[in-house]
Amino acid sequence: MAARPRDRSRRDWPAGLREPRPGYFTWRNPATGKDLAIGRVSIAQAKREANEALAFVLSDKPALLERIQGKDNTIADLLDKMPASPVYNTAKSNRSLDKKIREGLGQIACGGLSVAHCAKFIEDEADAGRKRSAQALRSRLHAVCNRGRALGWMDENPVEPVSKPAAKTSRSRLTLDQFRLILDKAPEIAPWLPGAMLVALISGMDRDTVSKLERKAIGKEFLTINRAKTGIWLEIPLSLRMDAMGMTLLDALSACRSNVVSKYVVHHRKTYRAGVEAGSPVFVDRISKAFTEARDLAGITGENAPTFHEIRSLSKRTYMAQGNVDTKALLGHKSESVAAIYADPRGIEPVRVKVS
Repeated sequence: MAARPRDRSRRDWPAGLREPRPGYFTWRNPATGKDLAIGRVSIAQAKREANEALAFVLSDKPALLERIQGKDNTIADLLDKMPASPVYNTAKSNRSLDKKIREGLGQIACGGLSVAHCAKFIEDEADAGRKRSAQALRSRLHAVCNRGRALGWMDENPVEPVSKPAAKTSRSRLTLDQFRLILDKAPEIAPWLPGAMLVALISGMDRDTVSKLERKAIGKEFLTINRAKTGIWLEIPLSLRMDAMGMTLLDALSACRSNVVSKYVVHHRKTYRAGVEAGSPVFVDRISKAFTEARDLAGITGENAPTFHEIRSLSKRTYMAQGNVDTKALLGHKSESVAAIYADPRGIEPVRVKVS
């Protein structure tokens, strides 16, 4: 059956305008498909109101260029575009933060993410007592929105004006006396733990570098390592000596030797279960847990008790007191501000005034 011929007198009518009864007009919203009454008005007024309504509906829909640029893509889509960090611990942390961002803001269009959205999201995390997490979320969301700008999906970074949540550091620094107490208990926890602690102290290495350190990195005069977090290559003299411990770096590395064949400096001495075989590396989480067990055994307990990570700060502070080691280079810090953080004793010992 042929379609009814189009009424030529209605050729110039706006899309959606109808006259179901003579002199009575309605308009169909193309976005919802619903008819809305205009009423008994002149044809000129009906056209004007229909044109205004149509313009309003179409203005709310993203233009084709905007859709190509991705401004109607969501924050969840943007998270999928974030490059993965080559550093294991950073990648692990980012996945956890991205999950929270996806749950809280994932459905919002990139072009519609506001400062208010970001501020509420971060403040809710801080108000829940998770201020460190709120700081990390702000930093990660800032990086995500910068990625959105780079892709052309966002015009501005709405995280920029949001204040950084303030969080007081609660973890205590580690003293040399405490280190010695923990070192005495370490063999009761794991045979590899004393060596791992000494290598971390004398070299200033972080736990991730200690965990992955291979014997081939030990040369005739230097230990060559790469700090994965900053990408800096370091050559540390094996003769480096910490006077307070009466030990060199070579001595600390020698303390890690065993009768087990392994390419790793810090390694398991026996097979415990599948995947944890004699000679295999000791993963970072196991290093931290073993240190905590030895620390508790030494009677150093409490919510703010120092962790294995604090050995790094202790190393810097001990060498600073010794006075003949470039601690910024040793710890692989790129800036003075980061170096100063590790030098801060956080009240456990007075800052000595040096007079030359």
